Amino acid sequence: MRIVAAQLSHETNVFSAVRTDMAAFEASTILRGDEIAHAEAGTNSAFGGFLAASDRLGIELIPLLSVWATPSGLVDGATLRALIDEITTGLRRAEPLDGVLLALHGAMVSELDRDADVLILESIREVVGNERPLVSTLDLHANISPRMVDAATLLIGYDTYPHVDMAARAEEAAERIVQLVRGEIHPAAALVKPPMLPTSQRMTTDRAPMGELIALAHEREAEPGMIGVTVAGGFPPADVEEAGLSVLAYSDGEVTPALKAAETIADRAWELRASFLGGVSTFEEAARILARPPLGGKPVVLVDIGDNPWTGGPGDSVELLRFLLDQGVQNAAIALVADPVAVARCVDAGPGTTIRIDLGAKTDRLHGESIVIDATVKLIADGRYVNAGPMMAGVAVDLGPTARIRTGDIDVLVTSRAESPIDLNVFRAFGIEPTSKSVIGLKGKGHFRAAFEPIASQVVLVEGAGITGADLSRLPFRHLDRPIWPLDPDTDW
Repeated sequence: MRIVAAQLSHETNVFSAVRTDMAAFEASTILRGDEIAHAEAGTNSAFGGFLAASDRLGIELIPLLSVWATPSGLVDGATLRALIDEITTGLRRAEPLDGVLLALHGAMVSELDRDADVLILESIREVVGNERPLVSTLDLHANISPRMVDAATLLIGYDTYPHVDMAARAEEAAERIVQLVRGEIHPAAALVKPPMLPTSQRMTTDRAPMGELIALAHEREAEPGMIGVTVAGGFPPADVEEAGLSVLAYSDGEVTPALKAAETIADRAWELRASFLGGVSTFEEAARILARPPLGGKPVVLVDIGDNPWTGGPGDSVELLRFLLDQGVQNAAIALVADPVAVARCVDAGPGTTIRIDLGAKTDRLHGESIVIDATVKLIADGRYVNAGPMMAGVAVDLGPTARIRTGDIDVLVTSRAESPIDLNVFRAFGIEPTSKSVIGLKGKGHFRAAFEPIASQVVLVEGAGITGADLSRLPFRHLDRPIWPLDPDTDW
């Protein structure tokens, strides 16, 4: 059984000033052909799952392309067309083939098509036709559209946030494509989308409300005649008509069981909608928490959700640093501030020197003001490390040239590239032991929890200036299907 596999993934925040071009994809590393197995075999990633399943199931897997870019602004049309053409050309060369496995995000927006994941799916459909199966994994934050469902044979979303099941869902996709090629299953899809646009700070799947919805999905999946159920929370700053929560169910042959399952879960999601709100402290509340001794000697993990690179923030806000300095916090570490200009200054100065730098807020005026500090350069590094996990375990990270600086009693990682810190190795790779700190400052929303919550005395979310937080009223939406809750509180369904 010959199956072609590819990953082309981007979560697009259309309010970002950072355009997503080929250089953005290349910065996250583009892998092709045999490079993919060499880099991703054994990792907790989509291709890690495809490769593991192909060995187990006896699939002849033909990897074409594996690429994703850090969430940012609109995807350049020429870039997306070039990457799609690379996949479709590879498909033609791979003939004869039995099916296609994909790893998409589900919230990509491009100049070519606002539902850019559909453009990828439809372009592949034109090559392989309607008879051969096309199965894709999706992120839990996908904005699933009817067009997406029509273009794919089967879509399988992550069940976890933080996404610790990337490889597991990819293995499931491989198992399903084998069944499809053999004619053992015939998916009938039902997509139900209540008019709700939750933000992700309370979308973690180990607790309510999302945990309850995922549990319901698993219950329905176990019923006779069912193939699978995906609950996707959606990604608001894509600002597309299909943005928001989706329930996608597949039954075998006859659609009625799928429709019943999707409607039941969507109804419950609507009932629980208010539970997705909140979970964010004010900076004043955070100050009171930091004034108390940490429980059990474990660090307080303070997370600014307003400038989360994995929601499309530039990563160069210094609001968290400014806050910690104002509070006189001791023994703290922050990951990270993306500022290649400041990194270059530190490289020129060299370790052991103290310099005055203008740090952060160089991308736009949406993420606060820069801060002028006296910083001691403690370390210069290439910015590379490997995640320990559990999320994306074994996956290499490249922050570009990186400086570890100290100002006051705060260690700050200043990087050339923006990434969300999801792994303890983001500190350990640069000589900082996070468990020894009193306060750990991060930029994120939920992915950090997999690694950092177990070592924390308390997790505190705050929302600084920026385009990635929980306050959707900050964003000038233009394309959403309105009315939609909570932007329109009186929305009825």
